[in-house]
Amino acid sequence: MMIIFRQPGANIIQTVDNIRSELPYLKASIPQVRYHYRLGPTTTIRASVSDVERSWMISVAFGHLVVFIFLRNPRATLIPSVAVPVSLIGTFAVMYLLGYSSTTFR
Repeated sequence: MMIIFRQPGANIIQTVDNIRSELPYLKASIPQVRYHYRLGPTTTIRASVSDVERSWMISVAFGHLVVFIFLRNPRATLIPSVAVPVSLIGTFAVMYLLGYSSTTFR
């Protein structure tokens, strides 16, 4: 049995994907050993990321729908459609330039 721990600040999903991509090479080089992937937190992490993406898309769609219903003006609906992504991209760009990362907030 071999237990693999990730390094602090490492992307666990990328680490597991890299390990799984190397398993065929290990099986080819040492065929008498049985390889089986048992446990890993990536299943719940992937499900959580998927839920966040889906919730974000639903909230953006409902936000645009509410603006359109109350203002009844396609142009007024287009303004938040452009402003929200631009503000998010700007925020992430400033965070990148200042050296922030996902490990900074842990």
